[in-house]
Amino acid sequence: MHSLKILQVCSAEHLGGGEHHVAELTAWLVDRGHAVHLAVRSQSPLYAMVGKLPVKWHTLPLAGAADLYSAAALARIIRKYRIDVIHGHVARDYPVCGVASKLTGARLFLTRHHFNPLKGGRLYGWTISGITRWLAVSGSVAAAIAGAFPPLAGRISIIPNWVDFELVGRVERNEARRRLGVGRRYAAAVIGQITPLKRQDLFLRAAAKVLGDFPELDLQLMIIGAAEYKDRDYEASLCALVQDLNLGDRVSFEGYRNDVRELYRGIDIVVVPSENEGFSLVIAEAMAAGCAVVASAEGPMQELIADGQTGVLARSGDSDSFAAAIAMLLTDSKLRGKMGEAASASTKDRFDRDRLLGRIEAIYQGHKER
Repeated sequence: MHSLKILQVCSAEHLGGGEHHVAELTAWLVDRGHAVHLAVRSQSPLYAMVGKLPVKWHTLPLAGAADLYSAAALARIIRKYRIDVIHGHVARDYPVCGVASKLTGARLFLTRHHFNPLKGGRLYGWTISGITRWLAVSGSVAAAIAGAFPPLAGRISIIPNWVDFELVGRVERNEARRRLGVGRRYAAAVIGQITPLKRQDLFLRAAAKVLGDFPELDLQLMIIGAAEYKDRDYEASLCALVQDLNLGDRVSFEGYRNDVRELYRGIDIVVVPSENEGFSLVIAEAMAAGCAVVASAEGPMQELIADGQTGVLARSGDSDSFAAAIAMLLTDSKLRGKMGEAASASTKDRFDRDRLLGRIEAIYQGHKER
């Protein structure tokens, strides 16, 4: 292993799965002895996450795909510090990183965290045509990249997000329930940013159907996550829906919790009704902790879950299908336990942190993927 000088580029200003990915990758690379630089916007959440590490910071506008000023600034950084690798993580940064790579010869890597299709226009395609490797977090994301940039399809590696097995589910059940404030026999939760894409409304409608059919179920419903300003109206609609469905005494809005990964054992069923995801880290972590998971039968969710074995896939957007799956698991403790055990066992190799980070390091160093 030879040490590298690596420039990570991430213009995100809000904390999400992609930012956790960049932060953990950065920490791991530093620990491995590489010199890591971070190019970010002034409001980057990465300052709080890895600010204590020996990382060289570069604050740039990173104003979008046409930001030639930032592209030139990245090129200057690459030349000054003799950067070997430039790695972009947000779609609007891809062309900027690509231009900087063309100007300097630094090897270009781009990670695609989202399922949304890329608009592969001719100019866009030219900026990233020298890419060394695309890193896609799922097969569905890889297919979307290949569809947008057919000439680059042979340069895609699928490297899923990883799970920190030392952290996930480490708090035992009774203590986890206490910290989560679970006072009922069962707890079902939807976890993630409050936004229409995550379909917290479908979770509530499905739960109301379950309780209509099984009113004796002592079930607590948890919405864990916060809304950005643009989604405040959606959050308000969820509060109104809770009242319309007569769920007021069962639903708690927990807001963002940075300890949720530790507390999965306090949740009986994790529900992921999203219509699509690039990669659902919530599913991977819940499975690792031994939770029963119900998710939409879409894209990467189908890659993560073996339906009926390590979780249940429900019809996307269908509250009746989700209700049936939730009810089945809540009323059959043996099935719920068996599925949770199988889910946990299935994650050990697939999402091993050091193995997956080691693959990224090896790709940086020029080793071919087998």
